[in-house]
Amino acid sequence: MKMASVGMILLAGMCVALLAAACEEGDDATATPTATATATAAPTPTPSPTPAVAACPDDDPTFCIFAAQVEQAIADEDASFFVANSLTQSVLCTAEEAEAGYLCGPEEIGETITGVPFGWEASEGILMPPEDYRDLWVQLFASDLPAEQDSEGSGGLRIWGLAYSAPPAAGTPRNIVVTYISDTGQGPERQAISLNCQPADWQWQIMSLLQHALFLGLPRDISPEWRDWPQ
Repeated sequence: MKMASVGMILLAGMCVALLAAACEEGDDATATPTATATATAAPTPTPSPTPAVAACPDDDPTFCIFAAQVEQAIADEDASFFVANSLTQSVLCTAEEAEAGYLCGPEEIGETITGVPFGWEASEGILMPPEDYRDLWVQLFASDLPAEQDSEGSGGLRIWGLAYSAPPAAGTPRNIVVTYISDTGQGPERQAISLNCQPADWQWQIMSLLQHALFLGLPRDISPEWRDWPQ
């Protein structure tokens, strides 16, 4: 099984569809756009019923509950959970941003662009509009290949582990790394996305997402601290 190549880091075909509609392991996986971003609250989060938290590798019980809800939402293929529990950011489309072509186009100069930050390792990021962000999760649920196997296990979408930029403390950011195998057009390849999570409004929220380039190294190997998620 080969790891994802540069040209196929995001799901084949899905990246083109999402960018047409809307448009390191960064250790903290912020995928922050180059423009100054102002956080604006997404719709009030509606957590899934709290599942049992068994053998959570993190010491923060509130984060363990949230991570278990993420796991349950993946099992339920509940895209609405991720929309409701991710914060959006807003940036003003400037001429510079329009020229770069990541956040907006020339026709949007002067407009405010709002979305969930999504980035690619060693590359630029975009703000993914909420409707495209929902479509991303729907595509992930539909495109994983549970019957495929490699050295990391099943190809089904699941939590791979928790990554930290520093030893975790109460309220410090955590990264939930999900993994799956999908057909990129060059055959089945393993993929990984980090969900950067931080407390906001007294509960944990997904702040941004980062698509990993696994040829640069597995998250467990390049993160300052990594903890496997129980399978």
